[in-house]
Amino acid sequence: MTFFAANSVLCRMALTETDIDPASFTSIRLLSGAAMLYALVCFIPRKKDPEENCHLLHRPMEHWLAAAMLFLYAAAFSFAYLYLDTGMGALILFAFVQLTMFAYSHYKEGGASGLEYIGALIAICGLGYLVSPGMNAPNAWGAGLMAISGVAWGVYSVLGKEMKVSQLVANCVNFRLSLFFVVPFFLLNIPMNALSEQGVWLAIASGAIASAVGYAVWYGVVVQFKATQAGVMQLTVPVIAAVGGYLFLAEGLTLRMVISGGVILLGITITFLAKDKRALSTSDT
Repeated sequence: MTFFAANSVLCRMALTETDIDPASFTSIRLLSGAAMLYALVCFIPRKKDPEENCHLLHRPMEHWLAAAMLFLYAAAFSFAYLYLDTGMGALILFAFVQLTMFAYSHYKEGGASGLEYIGALIAICGLGYLVSPGMNAPNAWGAGLMAISGVAWGVYSVLGKEMKVSQLVANCVNFRLSLFFVVPFFLLNIPMNALSEQGVWLAIASGAIASAVGYAVWYGVVVQFKATQAGVMQLTVPVIAAVGGYLFLAEGLTLRMVISGGVILLGITITFLAKDKRALSTSDT
């Protein structure tokens, strides 16, 4: 979870304390992430799956779509942090990721329990309060971009669950394919591009460590937990990000963010617990 939260801290730090621009940060992040994931796939011992090459060869559109969502997530994420504090951005991102995955689960499984709907409604109310006009409301452009980023990451996560290959390999392929979107994106932004040594290193740290190594660690340990446990653990990401923003960027916490964050996390916790309860009752019958 610390790796995931570190992406928010590193991006916000790069954009506010160095001269790097969001497009350059995104491009370097995805490039360094692709390089690190390729190295991990090459050097980490793993059991070879005979269906792996068949899946990559005969279902390439899944990876192209995942790569497009990965690029959209990373680009919108970087531009959003021009306008949002670290904790606020992570909270909006996290809320839309989970709501997107809840919507997919509802569609895929053909419905949800009443308690799951209640939890989702509570989370939506908290999110509505967070972005509603008034004192300490987040920037509308930043919130909109982070919402797009959250939906894109939710779709990317859903696509990853559907792929019949190891998550490490899938992420490696998706990151490499995302570079086909990165190149024109970077070239189109050349008139606005700005680089600094510190900003470049922060982007590399975000891509190679917080993203690539973070994903490898997460997907390596998540199999030891139930889906509900894994989901609840992710509730800590906005909290860790907010603490990181306070420690490294001297960002404060507003009452609006504390209240809305608590309501959002409560609602999402309820949906996870309700989903686990429904799965347990189904297995018993």
